Amino acid sequence: MFGQISSSLLALEHLEYLDLSYNGLEGPTGRLHEFLGSLKSLKHLDLSGIPFSGGVPPQLGNLSKLQYLDLSYMGAANSTDLSWLTSLPSVQYLKLNRVNLSTVLDWPHVMNMIPSLRVLGLSECSLARANQSLPDLNLTDLKELDVSMNSFNHPMLTSWFWNITSLKYLYLDHTSLYGQIPDALGAMTSLQVLDLSYYYAEDEKNKRIMTTNLKKLCNLEFLKLSSALTYGDITELFRNLARCSPNKLQELDLRSNQLTGMLPATWIGQLTNLVILDLSFNHITGPLPTSVGRLTRLGTLDLSCNHLTGNVPYEIGMLPNLTELYLNNNYLDGVIKEKHLASAKRLQTIDLSYNALQVDLSSERQPPSTLSTVRFAACIADKLPEWFSDAFSNVEYLNMSNNQLIGGLPASFSSIGAMNAIELSLFSNKLIGQIPESFCKYEGLAVLDLSNNFLEGELPSCLGVMEDMEFIALSHNSLSGEFPSFLENFRSVLFLDLAMNKFTGSLPVWIGNLVSLRILRLSHNRFFGSIPMNITNLACLQYMDVSNNEISGSLPSYLSNLKAMRKTNMTRVCYVDDIENFHLISLFAVLKGVFDTNMMSIDLSSNNLTGEIPEDIIALNVLVNLNLSLNHLIGVVPNKIGEMQSLESLDLSRNKISGEIPATLSNLTFLSYLDLSYNNLTGQIPPGAQLDSLYAANPFMYIGNTGLCGHPLRNNCSRDGSRDTILLSWIGCGFVVGIWMAFGVLFFKQSWRIAFFKLQDKLYDKETKQELRLLGKVPVVKRDCLRSR
Repeated sequence: MFGQISSSLLALEHLEYLDLSYNGLEGPTGRLHEFLGSLKSLKHLDLSGIPFSGGVPPQLGNLSKLQYLDLSYMGAANSTDLSWLTSLPSVQYLKLNRVNLSTVLDWPHVMNMIPSLRVLGLSECSLARANQSLPDLNLTDLKELDVSMNSFNHPMLTSWFWNITSLKYLYLDHTSLYGQIPDALGAMTSLQVLDLSYYYAEDEKNKRIMTTNLKKLCNLEFLKLSSALTYGDITELFRNLARCSPNKLQELDLRSNQLTGMLPATWIGQLTNLVILDLSFNHITGPLPTSVGRLTRLGTLDLSCNHLTGNVPYEIGMLPNLTELYLNNNYLDGVIKEKHLASAKRLQTIDLSYNALQVDLSSERQPPSTLSTVRFAACIADKLPEWFSDAFSNVEYLNMSNNQLIGGLPASFSSIGAMNAIELSLFSNKLIGQIPESFCKYEGLAVLDLSNNFLEGELPSCLGVMEDMEFIALSHNSLSGEFPSFLENFRSVLFLDLAMNKFTGSLPVWIGNLVSLRILRLSHNRFFGSIPMNITNLACLQYMDVSNNEISGSLPSYLSNLKAMRKTNMTRVCYVDDIENFHLISLFAVLKGVFDTNMMSIDLSSNNLTGEIPEDIIALNVLVNLNLSLNHLIGVVPNKIGEMQSLESLDLSRNKISGEIPATLSNLTFLSYLDLSYNNLTGQIPPGAQLDSLYAANPFMYIGNTGLCGHPLRNNCSRDGSRDTILLSWIGCGFVVGIWMAFGVLFFKQSWRIAFFKLQDKLYDKETKQELRLLGKVPVVKRDCLRSR
């Protein structure tokens, strides 16, 4: 529904229920209509999701019969005064989520004057604090309080809401409340849902810990503490949980909390109502207890990314409702047998990757055919098991990387459902031969990773049917041919890695058609020619590595138009961390010793680029790494290079750059690597603590520039150039006059002249004999020693 809300609604004098939520309606100048406050009979008003802006009209306070009011998610709505809410004595349900209340400091007092409230939603309201003092608490019937995603940033103990013992639902995630979680929480016996997730301590003083006794919270069903604690002991946490009979806890989320200790077998086995148990990304040690087999309602078990050891207990096979099992990235060992999956008939996702496990199932007892996600990285020996093709007939996500699979791409893959496959990862195996045309049937494939194998030959052109591909990784093989022409219409590809192959030819002019591309890696191939101008159409490109090729021509100034690398163009969400369902990229590109976690980089090193470094390159002011080494660049270092404030690594070594080092270079406070070696730079090195610390880490960063002088080099510069020039001129003149006087005497006095020449002959003979004796001791410097690695 679109258009404006009509004032003709005023004719409905007895209207009690009005729900216009999530429509394209609007008011005058985009604001919420004031006339709505005249619908005196209204008991239910829902305007959530309508793109209103501006202030919430206080005239809504005239709706004295209102019981339900939802103004959430209305775009840019705001309010500077909530006192009109106290005129709604019957309101029970009040939600103002994402209404800007940043200037309303008395909001707890206002809410406390509405004792009828049952549900209060103030998420994402930019509330400044929640530590106001309330002498008398009137909200004795409040069941749900949501103040999530507000940056309170004060001790949790000082918050006003801990004495509301009637609460059933309490949402405090993303609130920046820190310190000890109060003991008063243990008295909130009606609580069913508690969410304290996502807290990130800025310093040691603001740690968040939980030693609270929750044993009386017998009604608690959902406890969400992911990324909520700065440390803790897993055993102590389990001991403090309610052990009521029956135990109602259905979800326990403790992931990413730096928890230590061993899993307590007794307490885990008592949580028999659990459906979701997530303890991933902690530091939990010891074995996986067999008591996990008592959790017969368990649907999701995530113990990934810990330090668990020992065998996987057979009791996991006794979980009939298990749909997701994540044990990856631990230190588990042993063999996965049939008994481990005996009752797992509903299993859809299994990840056993990166342990010391081996999957060994007979053809009679294969994994359940319901599997849609299978990750067995580093779990399979040198060949695929017999049950592979049948068990994975419905698979959507398949990762068999880091195994020892030998030979050509297995024919078994032809049995995987072509219409279902979304991810196929076989990197770091020992696969050989060509990529078969049978791969072309995976038209819906989004992720293809065959990197780090021994594949060769050209890519089959029929791969062009995979136009929806997002992630293509084929690096570290021996693939050949020109830049794959079938990629021309791949407008969804985000990651393209063809590095470390034998591709040749020029970069295609249509490369700018890959408009979604974030990461482009073409290094260590045989590409030649210039960089196409329309590469600047890649508005989201944040990582470009074309190093170690034969790219020629001048360094193009239009590279400064790469929008994602310019601060003024950062409004678009173009960064890898923000891409939903993006393949986990284990890309830690070493940039001269710097790990580029931001992946904001240009590397054109080891090519045949000529000409000057364009001054416009400084426009790339969010660039983290710039590597132009081992080319034939001339000219000077751009004088305003200090404006590239995000630079962490800069390598201009082994070119023919001349002139002085710009003083602005010392302004790059984030710079952790600098190499200007083997150029023709001259003049004094700019002073600054930043450059001094870089030199201490890399004392070769200026080597090969004989014209450089000053600290930290040994050859000092002249303090007063003009005075030294005059002094040297006089010394030169004196030397010339003295020489001519001496030669004049020798010329006119024969006896002196004969003695001088005899002395010269003796010195020459002595020097010649000495050189001959030492000649055999001089090492021969081979040309190869001077080549770059």
